[in-house]
Amino acid sequence: MNPITFEQAKAGSTEMKGMYMKSLRFSHRNLNKVIQDVKNCMIPSAGLSLTVVVGPTGVGKSTFARLQTETLLRRYETEIREDPSVIPVVLSEVDAPDQKEINWPLFYNRICEDLNSLFTDEPTNQTSSPIDIVKSSRRRFERALGNRQVRHLILDEAIHFVDSKSDPLQYGNLLKSLGNRGNMNLLLVGAYGSEQLVRSSDQLARRIAVVHFPRYQENQDDFDAFTQLIKEFAKHIPLSEIVDLKPYVMKLFEAHIGLSGWAIQTLIKAVLACAEAGNKWDEAVLWNSFPSQEAYNTVAPSTLDGEERVKPFLQPDGPMHYKPLSQVKSELIARGRRSNNQGAGRKGEDGNDSAFA
Repeated sequence: MNPITFEQAKAGSTEMKGMYMKSLRFSHRNLNKVIQDVKNCMIPSAGLSLTVVVGPTGVGKSTFARLQTETLLRRYETEIREDPSVIPVVLSEVDAPDQKEINWPLFYNRICEDLNSLFTDEPTNQTSSPIDIVKSSRRRFERALGNRQVRHLILDEAIHFVDSKSDPLQYGNLLKSLGNRGNMNLLLVGAYGSEQLVRSSDQLARRIAVVHFPRYQENQDDFDAFTQLIKEFAKHIPLSEIVDLKPYVMKLFEAHIGLSGWAIQTLIKAVLACAEAGNKWDEAVLWNSFPSQEAYNTVAPSTLDGEERVKPFLQPDGPMHYKPLSQVKSELIARGRRSNNQGAGRKGEDGNDSAFA
């Protein structure tokens, strides 16, 4: 529930208006489909479920993560009321890799902090090895999950896992910690590329379900759904006069390539600028809030490329044709030959025998 009402935001400061609009949650078609797809992946009594929600920057993935957290917490309202120590759902953010390595102690300790869990282990001394420190942090994490009776762990910015060169063993240890909890749901949310986690290990490949959070495409049905979202947002603009956004929908759609979250961010930016300039809507302020040409030229190709790259990772809608094992075997043999040839080439560069000497 929004702690600031529309009337309070309308009469309040620019800061209050910003807090009000950023706390709004708008239901729309693509968001609702992602929510349903994720729900289908979280099968009760099926052990550990692992789902990755991927999509372009600006589609609204972080908003989805917060909305999913709020929705799940409402499901456990009675249980939380009866035992306030229970935290069945926790949302955390994955930090960027430190020198291309995930800082696993920081990762585990950050979640423990989100669970308000005290570190009761004896402190590790200065001579402790990095492996011991990671193991100690993971044990705290496992104990915190049990003490708080966590059933859902939601990790935003999962792309940082892919950007790292972390040993796949560490991902396996994370899954083992979660699997020990019984019916546990791990939901990863990240930009295009996060689906590559499937390739980290056989264990992850078997467990992960990839859910796509797409932008609105260039067709009438998608444009109508995007239009409905913008109309809904317009009802909550806390300026002195009612604002009609209908004349700007097409430009919003084109400039933001159907990315609903990005378009809403632009509108919030424009509304706050209008609030500062006299609390009245100004069309010129809206145009000034639109993405630059360079921003568009950066986001558009990256998004289109991501849409193509994610396709092989998505669940099939019907029967799928898989490679016969004979073809897989042939590809493995060919790959081994290339690897051997590359190794021989490197030996030649060192002055040793080489087929290319």
